[in-house]
Amino acid sequence: MKPILYTILICTLVLACTRYPAGVEETLSQAGKNRSELEKVLRHYREHPEDSLKYQAACFLIDNMKWHLSTERAVFPDSSLFEWHTRFDSLYTNMMAIIPDTALYSDRHRERFWHFSYAARQLASVFPPDTPTIVKGTFPDPQYIPSTFLISHIENAFHVWHASPYASYLTFEQFKEMLLPYRAVTGYSFYENGQKLNDMFSKHLNKSDEKTYARFISRYDHYKDYIHQMYPYYQQLQHVGTYDMFVGQKYDCISLADNFCHVFRAYGIPTVVDCNISFRERTGRHFHCTLLDSTGKYSKYNQTRNYSASKISTAASPSFFRNTFGAQADSPFMLKAEGETLPDYFDTPCIREVTDENYRVAPVQLPIDKELSNNLVYLYTFNVSEGLAPATWGTVDHQQKKAWFKNVVYNVLYFPVYLKGDSIIPFASPFYITSPDTLYTSATFVPLYPEEPEKKGKLLLKRKYPEKTSLQYRASLMIGGRFEAANREDFKDAVLLGTIETTPILNLQELTPEICRPFRYYRYVATDSFPTSNMGLLEYLTDEYTPEDSLPPATALPVCSPEEINPNRTGKRYCTLQVDTNNYRYLRYYSAYNPNMQYSSYRKIDLMPLKRPMKVKKIRYAPANAENHIVVGHAYQLMYWDNGWKNAGTRLARYNFLQFDNVPLDRIYWLRDLTAGKEEHPFFYKDGKQLFIYHDTIVPRATEFYHIENHF
Repeated sequence: MKPILYTILICTLVLACTRYPAGVEETLSQAGKNRSELEKVLRHYREHPEDSLKYQAACFLIDNMKWHLSTERAVFPDSSLFEWHTRFDSLYTNMMAIIPDTALYSDRHRERFWHFSYAARQLASVFPPDTPTIVKGTFPDPQYIPSTFLISHIENAFHVWHASPYASYLTFEQFKEMLLPYRAVTGYSFYENGQKLNDMFSKHLNKSDEKTYARFISRYDHYKDYIHQMYPYYQQLQHVGTYDMFVGQKYDCISLADNFCHVFRAYGIPTVVDCNISFRERTGRHFHCTLLDSTGKYSKYNQTRNYSASKISTAASPSFFRNTFGAQADSPFMLKAEGETLPDYFDTPCIREVTDENYRVAPVQLPIDKELSNNLVYLYTFNVSEGLAPATWGTVDHQQKKAWFKNVVYNVLYFPVYLKGDSIIPFASPFYITSPDTLYTSATFVPLYPEEPEKKGKLLLKRKYPEKTSLQYRASLMIGGRFEAANREDFKDAVLLGTIETTPILNLQELTPEICRPFRYYRYVATDSFPTSNMGLLEYLTDEYTPEDSLPPATALPVCSPEEINPNRTGKRYCTLQVDTNNYRYLRYYSAYNPNMQYSSYRKIDLMPLKRPMKVKKIRYAPANAENHIVVGHAYQLMYWDNGWKNAGTRLARYNFLQFDNVPLDRIYWLRDLTAGKEEHPFFYKDGKQLFIYHDTIVPRATEFYHIENHF
């Protein structure tokens, strides 16, 4: 009997010694043939008491590994890509031996780098590296991460945690998310661990004169840009992990942020990838990096120059989310009820909302007047592609029939909804909260609903999107620009036709020349203070022509109201003079003479050479603009909010305005351009005027944004 008891005791002790935390065991059960590799990592650190913290780190990685996967993998046919990188890296290192930070982009060194890069690219083109093959599929991390990769990665992470002055202050909990992870964005392929990346980049980052984040970023950008120039050009349109930085043309914000985060973590700088899944005024989403320093100050790295992601502006995102490696207990994935649908981006436990790091936020509670089986509700914001996009989530208090939201941003228009299958169902009126005027006042909750729901009326609409401040400013810089004419190509006999004296409107306008006689050459000359034409459309008009001239009719001046329509108008028929493209081929597709006002000329002088001298009776011009006014010939659809977007009618624009009759009043409206254009924005209609949100009403204040240093 005693031998049996001893055997049971020994077996129990052995099982107790080999058992891992529940989350780790769950991952191991999903690892398949790779289980032994993951257990090898755990045993490596558990056998030595001095590695107890590393064992905890390994458990953290393996525990949360089950939430991560890649959707594609690159198969490298040989080592040529890596061998060429080694050669280019050595060449770059020699070139950078004594160049200080301030001279990285000097003209002298830029030219020198260009010659070196050209020679390297020509050499590599003789024996170019083989293009990797991209395999699509689902590749769960537990089934593919080898022990050597993970152990080397953990060792590097601990080394830089203790050795780096930018990381040594981190707590273990901070370390686990800002330095330790081998993955920054789930779904993206990776091929190098922290040790390899540290070996690749640290020697270049260490050359920085001033050990600041801005200088490190400058060195990093310079290195990857110039190594990229050395590789021969070929189409690599799929992601190849770290080597996205050097080969191909895959420049999307996710891969840029993902690679940057890996490199800076490996070097010992706490970094995470943050994103927004919508903007207040624009379409799309954006990923960028956030860096933390020892003072608790955040910095942003955002190389795609999508300034809206981190700049104080009305185009900023209404919310920000952090990609984490560990599952977050308060994520929608963890809070949802059984069978509850989540918005696509929220369907992972590895996100954490960090809106409160960027904006001042307030909690809001809303009543729910219906029985919900969901645990979650959402605040959506306007998004032009789908009408609505998720901004933040809230939890449902079923007993009190209320929804609780933690991260409500001031002066953002929200639509409270819940999800049922694929349907987005509103449960309360749209609202916004105003920011406090002083420290002694509180925020104001402003619901938006019609006081007279049955009242209808007429709307006269002139735009689908507000005028952009940046374009208005550029137009104001055109004041002082002049129109000239001459019969000599060098304009030594030039005469002044007219000068821009006031800020041009962001549409077509007309100027009558002071002198009208035949000239062979016409031109617009920008000012010396702003030596950029900024002309989106420029037409020189005449009514003296022959059929052989084959002149197209002039673009009509805008008609922006019914009162401006004159059915009996019988003015002269002006036609547009045409550029002599036979002798001036470069003007064939020139922006200033292209009838698309969304693109502008960037030259100081817009030249219009003719085949023969002709008189100019009128000059019509328009600064570069987004053509967000009503465009003749486009089809438009008016929508209004009534527990969802409802159709108020469709119109084909005959003039530069639209009139809709018998429309429900006192609503939130959305004018859609069904023909072209992507920029559309909700508005109110008061006293015969369109009032766009974030411009004419619900306007954000600078005090609502935290100051965060940005690096571009």
